[in-house]
Amino acid sequence: MSKVYSREIFFEEEDFPAVNFARQRLETIFLSSGLKGPVVAKIHEMASSAGVPVKELNAEIFGKKFGDKSQGVAATAGAFTYCELEWLSERALAGSQVIVALNQVEDPRNLGAIVRTVEAAGCAGVIIAKHRSAGMTEWAVRTAQGAAAHLPVARVTNIADAIGKLKEEGFWVVGLDGAADKIFTAAVYNGPILLVAGGEDAGLGERVKKCCDELVAIPLCGKTSSLNVSVSTAVVLFEICRQKDFFQKL
Repeated sequence: MSKVYSREIFFEEEDFPAVNFARQRLETIFLSSGLKGPVVAKIHEMASSAGVPVKELNAEIFGKKFGDKSQGVAATAGAFTYCELEWLSERALAGSQVIVALNQVEDPRNLGAIVRTVEAAGCAGVIIAKHRSAGMTEWAVRTAQGAAAHLPVARVTNIADAIGKLKEEGFWVVGLDGAADKIFTAAVYNGPILLVAGGEDAGLGERVKKCCDELVAIPLCGKTSSLNVSVSTAVVLFEICRQKDFFQKL
């Protein structure tokens, strides 16, 4: 784990019961004086248990400092704590059995959007590379809109090597490739799945592509040649979740 920056993070009120204060390393929680209801008491209780100070600001001052999207609750935090790949694998195998890996996704806003989607889908977590890839910076956390407080992100030296380790543990690796012959809905997603997506410019890369068990594409009917990586990931990820829910009911 490493300290990458000092940042501001924002939560919906209903997020707080599930926030892991320790993993987020919250430094200070800020509340707008206009925030009312039982959530305020819950925040104070959790903050006290974690040893995190809470400061109440005048609603006007709070709005100027954090904007309107925070809904009256914000926090400053130091390092984003990345998890270990082995821990993420164990979490996946014991739960949703779905992980998303990103290769050379360099825009932190795309990373944040994917983190938000993966968390919303109930999947285990995200894997990113240490080099030539966006990290969980301020923009990534902001774009994730609170999901970064709940979703584990593993940061590895080499995505291809990480894929190899997960394959040894029984994960079936599906790569998103616009040139693939198989449409994503034609694939069967049953058992542990690792979905791999690449940056819009670099794509999966030849080495990562060779590590995949199969490649799938999203058919496009318009004149646009490709989708944003966060959109592509969301489309295929929810098909994976739909199929896995079907297989669980059999």
